[in-house]
Amino acid sequence: MADYRNQSMRVRDADRVDACALLDNAKAEGELTEAEHASRTAAAMQARTFGDLDKLIDDLQIPANLVGTALLRPQRRDDLRRWKIAIAALCVATVVGALGGCIARNTVSKPEMPDATTGAGLASFVAAYRDHFGDTTVDRVVLYPGYVSIQRPSAKDGRADYYRYDGTFHSSSDTSRSSSVQSLDLSTIDLPKLAGLIAGGPASAGLPGVPISHISIERRTGEDPAVSIYTTQGSRSGYLVVSPQGEPLMVNVAK
Repeated sequence: MADYRNQSMRVRDADRVDACALLDNAKAEGELTEAEHASRTAAAMQARTFGDLDKLIDDLQIPANLVGTALLRPQRRDDLRRWKIAIAALCVATVVGALGGCIARNTVSKPEMPDATTGAGLASFVAAYRDHFGDTTVDRVVLYPGYVSIQRPSAKDGRADYYRYDGTFHSSSDTSRSSSVQSLDLSTIDLPKLAGLIAGGPASAGLPGVPISHISIERRTGEDPAVSIYTTQGSRSGYLVVSPQGEPLMVNVAK
């Protein structure tokens, strides 16, 4: 990744998801430790520019399915910039000719999505997931305030499919499936109990009043499913780990 053009260009949610998919692949392949993966993933979700993401991934090997993304091809960033300029010019021309038409085409509504790091947001996501896929089986789910990153077992042996949910589901990529990950059933989550624990998560993590940064739900081989509730403020980070049924398992208080 020697060419770092357009590092100052703002990233989209899809670019952050691609970065997290790359980080997940690096962890699965043994390039990153659990701690490194957690730290880089949290930073990726807060990234503003491609330069921010480049710093997190430039020492990692690149899986074939992500080679062509804007995240890894500066030329694609140039294409995105030109695309934005072209769209802006088109919209201006449309406004001049027919203001109402341009507005109508650019305000297409999509389903409202509550903050996914709340009890209501988690319940809404689980219901939407069941409706979309016809089951509640996942490998890993990470919920952020504005969207959800999902890993599902792929129909291909040894592979996992990635999706992003922001009120609608978007297929992102697929990557190798770690042997240390087992599927879990979202329907086993006690949503009312978990909602209370989520609400009290920041206080439990030693950061009362600070918003939850993200929530991960996964199951490691030989372990029970776990829900990890993370709160971050600057360089301070704490988390609470509970079972899907709401039993507290671990607390790491921010220092």
